[in-house]
Formats: sequence, C-alpha cells, structure tokens
Amino acid sequence: MGKKSRDENAPVVKKGKKGWVPFRILNEQFDSLDTNIVKRHIFYIIFLSVLTKIVVLFLTTSVFHSFIDLFDFGYYFDHGMMVVDGQVPYVNFPFDYPPLALVPILLAIIPAILTMNQYAFVFTFQVLMVICDIGTVLCVYFIGLKIFDEKKAFSAALMYSAAFSTAYFVLTKYDAFPTFLLMVAVLFTVYGMNMKGYLSDTAGILTKIFPAIALPFIILYNARKTSLTEEILQLVKIFIPLFILVALPVLILKPEIISQYFSASLVRSTVYVNTPTYVLYAFSHEMLKIDISTALISNFMYIIMGVILLFLVFIAFTWEKFSRILFLKLILLSIFAVVFLMKYHSPQYLVWYTPLVCLLVVDRFYAVVLFFLAQIFTYMEFPLLFGVFYTNAEYLNPVNSPGYLLTVVFFCIEYLILILLIYVAVNPSIKSLKKALTEKIGSRSGFLPFGKNP
Repeated sequence: MGKKSRDENAPVVKKGKKGWVPFRILNEQFDSLDTNIVKRHIFYIIFLSVLTKIVVLFLTTSVFHSFIDLFDFGYYFDHGMMVVDGQVPYVNFPFDYPPLALVPILLAIIPAILTMNQYAFVFTFQVLMVICDIGTVLCVYFIGLKIFDEKKAFSAALMYSAAFSTAYFVLTKYDAFPTFLLMVAVLFTVYGMNMKGYLSDTAGILTKIFPAIALPFIILYNARKTSLTEEILQLVKIFIPLFILVALPVLILKPEIISQYFSASLVRSTVYVNTPTYVLYAFSHEMLKIDISTALISNFMYIIMGVILLFLVFIAFTWEKFSRILFLKLILLSIFAVVFLMKYHSPQYLVWYTPLVCLLVVDRFYAVVLFFLAQIFTYMEFPLLFGVFYTNAEYLNPVNSPGYLLTVVFFCIEYLILILLIYVAVNPSIKSLKKALTEKIGSRSGFLPFGKNP
C-alpha cells in the first residue's frame, strides 16, 4: 500500500510501534514510513552505487580490455593549473564550460599540488563526481518517496545505482555535477521549495548549459499555485544576483564569450558520426546514393527539436492539473529531444536523463529490462566500440563494407532502444492527445496526453 507524505497541517499519526520514528525531510513528514527503514535504504543504494563504479572499472579494463577515458581530465587539470597560476578564465585563456565547472576542478587541484602528482587530481576528481552521483541517487529516492511509495522509490534508486554505463561516465566526465544540481532543483520543486529549486537550477546552468532545458517546466509547474508573472519574478531574484556574482565579471572583461557558447552549441559545423543525424546521412547518401547533405539533415533535425520543445512547453502551459509525474515526463522528453537531435553528441549525455528514466519505468518489468538494454548498448558504443568501429569524425571501415554496415546497424538498434525506452517512460495516451488537439487547443480546460497520472 502506498505511503503518502503528510499534509503540512495534518496531525502526526502515532503508530504505537516501539522505536517507530516517522521519516521527515524538507518540511515533509511521512507518517507511515519509519526513519530506520529510510536509513537502511540509503545505505543500500549508496553501497550499490559505489560498488557499481568499482565493478565498471574492473570489467572495462580487465575483462573487456578497453580503456578508462581520461582525456577530459587532462583538459580540466591544465585549465585548473592556469587559474592557480593567476590567469583569468575566458580572459587569459579559453574555457569551454560555464564558470561553476571550475569548482570541482579547483577542489581536485588541491591534493595534486600538495602531493605534486597529477594522478591525485584524477582520483580526487573521480571521488567528487562519485559523491555528486550519490547525491543524485538520493534525489531519485526522495523524489520517489514524494510521488510514489518507499518500495518504488527504493527500486528506482537501486536502478540508478546499478546503471553501469552511466557509472562509467560519472568516472570519466564532470557531467555528474550539473546533473546533481538539476536533480536537486527537481527535488526542491516537487517538495514545494520554489526558490531553492530556482537557485539549484541556475547553479546548474552556470555549471553546464543543459539544466536550462528544465527551467520553463519548473516555472510553469510552480505557477500552478501562484502565477506565471510571480514565478518569473522569483526566478529573477535568484538569477540576477548569482549571474552578477559569477558571470558578469567575465562578460565585462570579454563579452564575446557569449558568442563562443552559441557557436559551440548551435553553429558548430561538425556532425558527429555517433548521432542519428549522421546515421540518416550514412543510410541515405552512402548506402542508397541519395543526393543529400549532412547540413540539410541536421537543419531538419533542429526544426523537429524546436517543434517538440515548443509543443512540450505548450502542454505545460495549457494543462492546469500539472501533476508531479507529468512534470518529470516533460523534463525527460525535452532533455532527450535535445540530446537525440543535436548534430554533435557524446555518450556521456546519457547521465543527464537517466535519473528521470529510473523514476518513470521502475514499476514495469519489461521497462526495467529495456532500461538495462539501453545501458548495455551505450556502454558498447563507448568505450568498447570507440576506436574500433568509429571515432567522432568517421566510421573506420570503408563505405558499404561489412564493418560499415554493421556500424550503421548497431547505431540504428541503439537509437531504436532509446526511443522505445523514452516512449515507455512517458507512456503517452494517444487518444487523450488527439482529443486535446482537436477539442481543447486554445483553452486551459486541461488535458493529459501522457497517461493517467495522479
């Protein structure tokens, strides 16, 4: 039976059990959930999270004889040392990430300087990312408690802890940090702490741009009980001081930094071969000999992305009964749409939306199987097949050779699995969607195109 969180004004229910202490977090009390149970759950999910990282390290190097990608760590270390030497990022040297990305870098630099050993930086940075990932799995658990019950919440957290492909990227990139900030923003939002949610998401945006994708849905979700104008003003109160503190000095010294970010995300000419954009090109141009360019396909993909994002915002804006589950689904769909339809791609982007997927598929066995199948294929994509079948720039086998065809087929299967996984997570009701589009467009009468949710 589901465990419901206590209403803020409801009296505490005494269970009469010896040692029973109702669990409480973020001003919410769960009267039917013992604190000791929560402590055991937390121990198990943290233990599994750390164990998964260790197993991934062992399997990757000793069983599959592949590699732990430390390329980005060299970039982090070199640019962190420039800051230590007194140089100003963006002004004295280019830096590819927003300012708060330097926080874990500079923290990890400290033991490297003290020990005069660059590997101390690598180890410390990995530990910091594992800690961020533990924070993410706790967010999954506590969000699950608010929306479902302790069994589903625990199962979702275990799923995320055991997500081995995600674990690989936690150990090799810094994406665990902004993902943690995004999930903290979602956590605060579903618990009704709007200002803290805005603060966390803004910090995430100043760490890596992608948490901005969730911001419109956070605003519209909060506006259910207030108004859109009031929520925008609340966001401005958070965003402007933090922006002035972190980003404004850099913009004053080097205003062209904004164009650099747009160039990196939108104007970049390279189409990575591990993207649906390039797979469509390889299939149509190289195999079917259709006269089409990667630029044309890429532009088409971006148009689709824009339409999807606008449609998702439209749903959030028009549906008055904005449930917590719909809130999660809209964020998941928007992040996945951007990741899937961009013309450049890193498998590490899987980290961005995996926590949301775990919350939305945990109650169906076939969906859990599909989730781990997606983890397998992403892990095969990187690191196992990288440098064997493809690099970022090209497939490593001649066009229309068996190896080339196998590469295209592999990516097609992987993308199909990911699409099916997201479809299952969202669980759309096509009938409700058609009804909404034909009868209720232009009104705020409310509709639910994503299944029956509370």
